[in-house]
Amino acid sequence: MSVDTRSNHVGYYQVPGLFTGTYAVTVTAQGMKTTTTTVELHVAQAAVLNPSLTPGSVSEKIVVTSEITQLVTPDNATITSTLENQRINQLPMNGRLLLSLAGMTTPGLEGGGQRANGLMPEALEYVQDGAPLSNRNFGGAVNSTQAQLPDPDAVQEVRIETANTSAQYSEPGTAIITTKSGTNGLHGSLFETARNNAIGVARARQNPANFSAPHLVRNEFGASIGGPVIIPGLYNGKDKTFWFFAYERFSLAQSTYQLQTVPNMAMRSGDWSGLVNGAGQLQQLYDPSTTAPSANCNGTGIANMWCRAPFQNNQIPLSRLAPTTKILYDITPRPTTNDNPLVAPNLNAVNPTYQVIPTVTVRFDHTFDENNKAYLRYTDNIQFSQTLRNSPNNQPSTIAADGIPANAAGYGSSPVATSAERSAITTSSPRPSSWRLS
Repeated sequence: MSVDTRSNHVGYYQVPGLFTGTYAVTVTAQGMKTTTTTVELHVAQAAVLNPSLTPGSVSEKIVVTSEITQLVTPDNATITSTLENQRINQLPMNGRLLLSLAGMTTPGLEGGGQRANGLMPEALEYVQDGAPLSNRNFGGAVNSTQAQLPDPDAVQEVRIETANTSAQYSEPGTAIITTKSGTNGLHGSLFETARNNAIGVARARQNPANFSAPHLVRNEFGASIGGPVIIPGLYNGKDKTFWFFAYERFSLAQSTYQLQTVPNMAMRSGDWSGLVNGAGQLQQLYDPSTTAPSANCNGTGIANMWCRAPFQNNQIPLSRLAPTTKILYDITPRPTTNDNPLVAPNLNAVNPTYQVIPTVTVRFDHTFDENNKAYLRYTDNIQFSQTLRNSPNNQPSTIAADGIPANAAGYGSSPVATSAERSAITTSSPRPSSWRLS
């Protein structure tokens, strides 16, 4: 791709709408030697290049062999950091999560890439090709691992502005993600990562001899490919029309043990005599059917308009239990220990989790002429997750009883659509003349 432009009478020029990449900049002027240099342009960067021309013939040429990477932005105070494509490809990522990679490589980012400089997560927004990726349900950048952000193989660069971000963005901190586009050559990638605790499970010293690790199977696989649009005999899109496609699928099936609290067997039969707190104090239950005004409530010498008599020995007669209460006791898992549920958890339960998150990215780029370009991108990232509900702590899933199936409550299934965007832009550059970028 090449673009021509001309400076004005004071030497000012601009070339808007360029994609990230390395450009050769050639400068010519009457009575001056031709100068050529190379500049690397990052995402959302307004690079300033001020070449010096030497008197001589236009046919004479000066070539600057070193590549220029502009590290300082002289026209604003924005503090930025760029995560280049080379580092995205080379740095290890446990889980292929772009959010974590940005957090590990960007000064000022905290919380795994979800906060900037101590601000709330909502003060940092990730933007992909101009479309915000904020989680509209809970705020912040993600809904869960792998959800929301694009496949790393579909990302060209990430520019993170952590302070003094431009007014064109809505938050104090902004991470600008640019997706890849196709090129004149056919390029692609293929990957597969897997974890399975059936192979090589490590044990801690305190584990018993019959220790069995919880179930864990994690799979991540995908591919990306891009190139020119070529329809044999009809259309050759080299230097004009490009396509890019990326697919990634993350799946996780695991079971984790967790301690929970349920009524013990005595409580289910109405015997709450063991309802003693950590200080050894009995938590007395009172009979609501005895509510009446009393000048000396239960011999305390205190008047009470709603005095109630205590249940004898803190025991509720089974005949007083509502039918719904009996059903709730039946579908609630039985305790696995004899611990007092008022003091310590008494159920060692399993939390089965299943997640599937496929991510698809499709992009088309077209150059109409050297002054007008356009692109269209579509990204689809839909999470399907099944796990125990957390309100505020994980509650055990119900068991099958009284005609009610297992997992009728406590086990949540949430197909969450986290990202689906389309973006298009057309840019124009000034009248072509003596500046050429290619």
